[in-house]
Amino acid sequence: MKNFLILKSVLILILLMVFPFELISQSERKEHRLENKAMKRINERFDLLHPYQYMGPMHVDSVEVNASDEELDVFLSPNVAMIPVREAWITSLKYALRNLTGRRFKDYEIQLFCKGETLEKYVPLYFREHISVDSFRMKDIGLRDPLVKRVNQGVFNSGLTNHNIALWASHGYYYESELDRWEWQRARLFGTVEDIYPFAFTRNYLVPMLEDAGANVFVPRERDTQIHEVIVDNDGASGGSEIIIGKGIRQIESSGEKGFAIKDTLFNGDNPFKMGTWMQVQASDENSSSITYLPNIPEAGEYAVYVSYGKIESALDNVSYRVNHSGGSTRFLLNQQMGYGTWVYLGTFHFSKGKNIQSGSVVIEVPSNSIGVVTTDAIRFGGGMGNVARRPEESYTKRKWSLDDNHAENSEVEINDSVSYVYKLSGKPRWMEAGRYWLQYAGVPDSIVYSLNEQKNDYNDDYQSRGEWVNYLMGNPNGPTKATECQGLNIPIDLAFAFHTDAGTTPGDSVVGTLGIYSSVTNEGRFPDGKSKLASRDLTDLVQSQIVSDIRLTFNDEWTRRAMWDKQYSEAYRPNVPTMLLELLSHQNLADMKYGLDPRFQFTVARAIYKGMVRFLSVREGSLAIIKPLAPDHLSLTHPGGKSVRLSWRPVMDPLEESAVPSGYKVYQRIEGNGFSNGVFTSDTSMVLELPDWDTIYSFKVTALNEGGESFPCETLSVSLNSSSDDLVLVVNGFDRVGPPAFVDGETAGVAWWEDEGVPRNRDMSHTGKQYDYDRSSPWLDDDSPGHGASHADMEGKIIPGNNFDFVFTHGKAIRDAGYSFVSVSDEVFASDGFEVEPYKAVDLLYGEERGTESLFNSDEKQYRLFCQGTREVLKKYLLSGGNVLISGAYIGTDAVENNDSTTIEFLKEVLHFRWMTNHADNVGNLKVTDKASSLFLPSLSYNVEYHPDIYKVESPDGIEPVGDDAFRIFRYDGNNVCAGVGFSGDYQSVILGFPFEAIPSEKKRAELMKQILQFFQNENN
Repeated sequence: MKNFLILKSVLILILLMVFPFELISQSERKEHRLENKAMKRINERFDLLHPYQYMGPMHVDSVEVNASDEELDVFLSPNVAMIPVREAWITSLKYALRNLTGRRFKDYEIQLFCKGETLEKYVPLYFREHISVDSFRMKDIGLRDPLVKRVNQGVFNSGLTNHNIALWASHGYYYESELDRWEWQRARLFGTVEDIYPFAFTRNYLVPMLEDAGANVFVPRERDTQIHEVIVDNDGASGGSEIIIGKGIRQIESSGEKGFAIKDTLFNGDNPFKMGTWMQVQASDENSSSITYLPNIPEAGEYAVYVSYGKIESALDNVSYRVNHSGGSTRFLLNQQMGYGTWVYLGTFHFSKGKNIQSGSVVIEVPSNSIGVVTTDAIRFGGGMGNVARRPEESYTKRKWSLDDNHAENSEVEINDSVSYVYKLSGKPRWMEAGRYWLQYAGVPDSIVYSLNEQKNDYNDDYQSRGEWVNYLMGNPNGPTKATECQGLNIPIDLAFAFHTDAGTTPGDSVVGTLGIYSSVTNEGRFPDGKSKLASRDLTDLVQSQIVSDIRLTFNDEWTRRAMWDKQYSEAYRPNVPTMLLELLSHQNLADMKYGLDPRFQFTVARAIYKGMVRFLSVREGSLAIIKPLAPDHLSLTHPGGKSVRLSWRPVMDPLEESAVPSGYKVYQRIEGNGFSNGVFTSDTSMVLELPDWDTIYSFKVTALNEGGESFPCETLSVSLNSSSDDLVLVVNGFDRVGPPAFVDGETAGVAWWEDEGVPRNRDMSHTGKQYDYDRSSPWLDDDSPGHGASHADMEGKIIPGNNFDFVFTHGKAIRDAGYSFVSVSDEVFASDGFEVEPYKAVDLLYGEERGTESLFNSDEKQYRLFCQGTREVLKKYLLSGGNVLISGAYIGTDAVENNDSTTIEFLKEVLHFRWMTNHADNVGNLKVTDKASSLFLPSLSYNVEYHPDIYKVESPDGIEPVGDDAFRIFRYDGNNVCAGVGFSGDYQSVILGFPFEAIPSEKKRAELMKQILQFFQNENN
């Protein structure tokens, strides 16, 4: 029988080889003919994939026909999965295929497949209308436990309240063992370097946006650019700092467990959270009490506040921390059942110099009527300097590409020289260093998180550590790859996000554009909790789509959308949560960086990322997504009488987001130069306030709120009322501009710093130094010789001041010190119909570095123009009635001239009595008074033309000349005798300065000059 079966099998095989077609059934032959017919027709005319061919070859690979069930299965090439797939597009593909294949298939059901999945699988949950929801991409709502709650922050149910997001910005400064030096991981190009360039997006925009929507944001690098650091700890504290135990605490004891201790330098294997102890207090039914951490702040300024505490099973989940700062007191609730044994960020606050328990401390409130334990360890103020020292080991491993991380072996190289290598610190502020070093300082385990290469290659360790850090935050079952059951920090992370920029150039200097990367194939396409890794593709699609859409609508309607890669980059595959790796643009390509160096672009991109995240999380959890509003404008601070002031504003609608409508506002107040308060909510667009004191400067800013979150604040206006003077000065803030530097483009191409260095929003920390290689043909040889775009390093670590929207305070302080009252308004209010300017003794119109800049939504128009029609009309009416005006700014004449604005040019001559001469009048920064004005004004004066930590640099002030018999020169630039200031005294008085008043660095000189200007107005009027 056995031999018979073998013989039968052999005969069948022979028949199949000799007579294959005869043995195929008639139905199979029919289906084969139909498949050939369908493929022939598709190949001849199918072109719906043509627009995406730049991402890689895309076509129909094959088809299968099931004639009996009338089904046509179409298999698309794998690259189709790189494009954004939507229901409507799938419908159009099926419609086109049905038309192409002809009447024979008109009743067939067409199914599309790519990489073994139906095409419908690639439609993100957010964009599904008729396709069923994939439950394996949904998230269990019960996992939304926050680590930190800010008590005064609203609950944003349609925003990010109770969400935990982990993100990081690129690379960072690291130690290269092979060269025995600290260096960047990328090259310095166009005045920046990728290691800190994305940090400007995350630090200035993205992280605050997410936090203002209610999220807890975790970063594996230092977020605070403050170079000072103060630590208060039970095992030792920075000079003069101390811990004060409240009287109501009967017993506070050391836990006996390992906790933080200060160590000025960390070496291999050092964990500062294993070098000391932490304290614990048993909550009771008796009176509550407190533990106060009192730092000795070395210099007034903003400091991030980090707390730490120990791990104990009976820990409370709502421990109260109160941060006392110069703006008031802000309270937080911390869940000590998670986040133990590391630094936990509370917020950034303004502190005055020295020790002040009322306005410079952190108070831990031990509650009554609670069952459990409060633990506490070190509290840290400020980011500080890097303190991890490195030197070569006996051997090192070669750097490897992040894409090879999952399968390539490390090649180890022995160090056989006789050099006695010494430990080296980076010498950089901690925020500039790579995450691997911050993670060591934060007490994260080395062998399973930040040193997978056993201290032998910091480059590999750095990019590998970021994803493993996310897993360590979560812990079992989502723990680090080498220890999945590690308990970790018990923080439920919702998503992870890696922000990078790419390299590469384009032959025609076109935009390289935006690439998204995710991983969906490792671990059989599942996260440890069983959820589908296609959720990472959803996140990538939503964020990339939002970025490209918003850029196209506001900056460049041809911005390139690159592919979505499903590739196993370390940062994409390691995190056990939905993760996106973003390559926003090419930092090597000038066409990209023309946008990338624009603060408006940075804001737009960050807001797009935030919106994509909100939408991803909302649909994953079955909630409604509402986008938070934009900041209000038309701010006005006027004086109705007595000690009352009236503050008013207008909402701003977002043309890109119909849901971003304010439902309320928060008004924040500051007294003198302190920090801002926690804010007061109102549903109105105005508020009357009674000022507590005379002769005190009060400042205000406003945010807008809705169910999605809180906006960035608007500009800051200030007021001070003098009890003994009825003279009221109006300060008008005309400095709204944020913008990119100038560029030169041709064979010589790059950033024209000498023309205009641009204006950062608040501040910029990504600048390395000025570009020095402008030759497009210069090749890249090495990161130390990167060719076209190569830039200096002299500005690294220096925070570049920009437009802080708070210069009214600077002007107002000088006015107050001169003995006058002042109020303030935005230039939009000043230029509006019906604005009454006549009651004011003088008008101080500050223009700073305002200058016409290409508009966001219309490239044919300019934003930030000076002397708009409304301003000209109000000024003319006011001056002709006998008013007095001070106007200062770097481009007060240039703006009209370079825009060929003949109407404004004539206005400057006829009404303000000056004419423009040059916009590069000086680069020395010294002024001298003319003989004509020597009896009225200071004999000499300086303004800022170099880097200064507190005030922006004036790179190209205006040279101006008087027009008319009653006009005269006040100041000349000392370097070349070009006129820097013009006075006029006729039927009205004016002082025009070709440099910004606020750029005078000396507070004393500003006060003296302002007093003289106001006396000039007073004396001439008398």
